[in-house]
Amino acid sequence: MSARRDRPGTPDAGVPLVRALLADAAAAGCAARVVSATARDWASATFVGARHHIVIAVTGEGADGWTRHLPEADLPLWQHIVADLTIDAVTTVGEERHVTIAALTLVAA
Repeated sequence: MSARRDRPGTPDAGVPLVRALLADAAAAGCAARVVSATARDWASATFVGARHHIVIAVTGEGADGWTRHLPEADLPLWQHIVADLTIDAVTTVGEERHVTIAALTLVAA
């Protein structure tokens, strides 16, 4: 994750988002690790934030349920809101399931 700032004094949402995803996977009974994570700045006329592309490898009994529930998960982030989260792909690599996630985070007002 880069050290960029959405606005002065507001931390980047990338690392907290990844931590929230890993914690959510653990709560669902999955072992999870980050394969890759990137973010790029995003803005509209009204909002400022970032688009995230994250691949997480999961194993364990809870992997299917976690993948199904993830788009509706409540992922609390300090000073940011997860405005949108989608699963773009799920692929099997050996014993792991690689879950490709696209997310939009917005700076909270």
